Amino acid sequence: MNKSALKAVFINAMAVGARYIGVSIKTEGSSQPEIIINPKENFDTKFDYYMNAYDDDLILISAKGKKEIRITGIAQGNTFEDIEYQLMSVGVGWKKPISDAIDKTYDKMMAETPPQSEEERLQRETMREAIKGMFLNASRSAAEARFIFDNIEKYEEIFDICMNGDDMEFKKGLMELQRMQNEYILKEESDE
Repeated sequence: MNKSALKAVFINAMAVGARYIGVSIKTEGSSQPEIIINPKENFDTKFDYYMNAYDDDLILISAKGKKEIRITGIAQGNTFEDIEYQLMSVGVGWKKPISDAIDKTYDKMMAETPPQSEEERLQRETMREAIKGMFLNASRSAAEARFIFDNIEKYEEIFDICMNGDDMEFKKGLMELQRMQNEYILKEESDE
């Protein structure tokens, strides 16, 4: 992220009438970023401050020689919670929506076609855990996490295909999802 990306969010927030803008600021050596949220009445002042106090890579100019302070994310919204979610869930927190999507697919399958035996129920349970293992053991970049949040319905679709045992369709769906993710990440990188 750079100054032009920061500027674009401010311009968009003013254009759409967002009530708040928030930034996440990471101080060298700290484990968690700090979130600073500003109401729209302060947008102009805060924008001027960021443009003057930070360099093009969004590192605080006056911090040279001391600990580096960097703006790592920016979000606009109408509630504090919305901004916190956008800023804090980038790169983390993606496992819950994936796990929930797998459980939702499993529950739907169990409701629509109840197992005929205890053995069939156990097979389905094992399949659910295997799918979770396949998807949840990976680490994700921030861009990959954002892709998951933005496309959770697509994941639900391929989990549904997988649960119903169509291996060829599942592999095709997985390849298509990977292609979409690659395009998403390339677009994000070119926008920065």
